[in-house]
Formats: sequence, C-alpha cells, structure tokens
Amino acid sequence: MINIMPIFTNFLAVDSLRLDNERIEKFCLESMKNSSGRVISNGGGWQSDNLDLATPELTELFSEVRKRLDEVHRAFEFSASLRQVITEAWININQKGHFNYSHDHPGSLFSAVYYVKGGADKGELELKTPIIPHTYTISNEMVGSFNAFTGHAMVIPPVTGDLLIFPSWLLHRVNMSQSEEERISIAFNARAAKFT
Repeated sequence: MINIMPIFTNFLAVDSLRLDNERIEKFCLESMKNSSGRVISNGGGWQSDNLDLATPELTELFSEVRKRLDEVHRAFEFSASLRQVITEAWININQKGHFNYSHDHPGSLFSAVYYVKGGADKGELELKTPIIPHTYTISNEMVGSFNAFTGHAMVIPPVTGDLLIFPSWLLHRVNMSQSEEERISIAFNARAAKFT
C-alpha cells in the first residue's frame, strides 16, 4: 500500500474559553463609544486601534490566549528558548451587513480571534488555501468529497467563547453578518521571541 504523508501543513486550533464575556462585551462596547476606531479590513463595522496589552478588563483573556499560543508553539516543536508573544490585539464589532475583506497578517507567525459575542448568521470566518494554483487546478466538479487536500476554503461559524488560532499567512475574511445583533470579537497577532 502506498504511504501518503502530509507536507507543508497549515492548521486551525480551536479551544473554548470560560471567561466573563459580559464584562468583556461591556468593555468592547464602551471602547466603541469612546473612539471612532480605524478602517483596515472592515467593510462597515467598527475596529479599535491596537489595545493596551495591560488593559485590566482583558488580563484574563490575554493570559488564556498566551497559554494556548504556548501549546501551539510546543506542538509544532519551535525552539524551547523562544515563546509566542502577543504583539497586538484589537476589537472588531460588526452589525448586520458588515464584513471584513480577505487579508493576512504579514510579520506575524500566528493570528487568533476570540468570540466575545458570536452566534448564527453573524458572519463566519473563512480561511483560504495559501496555494494559489489550487483553486484553478482542483475544480469543484472533480471532488467527490472535500477534505484537507481538495478543499479551497474552510468556513467557521463564530461561537461565543471560542478561541481560534491559525498561521498569519492564511488569507481570511469575515463573511457578511445577516443578524440583527452585533458580532464582537478580539483579534490577536503573535510572533516568536526570546525569553527576557
């Protein structure tokens, strides 16, 4: 029998965090009231400027994200003399009809998103294959069942309390929200750095 082994792997890591989302949501909504925000990848909606990584209301969240980044770091056997350091974080709040354009995060190794307030029809995260010829080499008509090799994209619904981590080079977008309720998330970038 032929031996098939995966090479050049990408991944999606998912964990459910047990945090005080009401407190975090309140902080996010207050932040939106106090700032006009910025426009980077958002089609409508509101995006905060980079957050202070020592923000008291987010201490527990940042701590839990760091723990999961450390797990991913170890799982892929990065050097034990390095650790994953969160370099920036920001809030995204989308209303009905809002979305985020396809983009990646150059200069970072891992990106993450935490859903403070998710739910049905609030805009799924869509991750796309980084292999450009893939989409015109493997047509939908060729595929009997989509899998990690034949699939062009992966769509993940926003679930309150979920943390997603993926390589920063993966193109990703947020599909348009169809919900009357807001979708609130906090996004993160991280990279490997020496212990200090």
